[in-house]
Amino acid sequence: MSADGLKRLSLEEVEPVLRTELEPTVARLGYFGEFFQVFGAVPGAVTAFMAYTKAVKAPLADNENEVLALTVCTALDDSYERIQHERLSIRLGFDTDWIAAAEGRTGANMAMLSAEETALRELALAVIATHGKGCQAAVAAATSVLGAQKTTAALLQITRFMSIATLCNALELSLPVPSVF
Repeated sequence: MSADGLKRLSLEEVEPVLRTELEPTVARLGYFGEFFQVFGAVPGAVTAFMAYTKAVKAPLADNENEVLALTVCTALDDSYERIQHERLSIRLGFDTDWIAAAEGRTGANMAMLSAEETALRELALAVIATHGKGCQAAVAAATSVLGAQKTTAALLQITRFMSIATLCNALELSLPVPSVF
């Protein structure tokens, strides 16, 4: 049992549907993430969350999804999910300069980000900073660059990443792999 009192399940202990869905990812990564070890204890929840993730992510290109993930996780100081998305970004072909810009790292060349990526980053930061209040200008700016469907998907994805970051931070989850930096 961990310091938080929550059991960490093995892959074999999670419900069969979830186990089948996660096995390819675990094989590719080489580890079973602590997020799934904890939240796999609620039957159906992670499977439903993963289906929601696929639906919300569908309108967004990989670069758009990753800029949202990296922006939100960095802004909320969630190293668990940030590191996962840094590593995914590398696998998707993005270099560390682009990742640094998406994260807003000190000294990063923000010109690495396209107008669309910048609008998404600014939208995410506005939602985080205001808890969604008074960020209509950022929503309108994103909509003018990305269109309504992508902006709507981005808002759902931003709040999804905020939820994940909050959960990871609440439990101080850690990964067995380092940051790309």
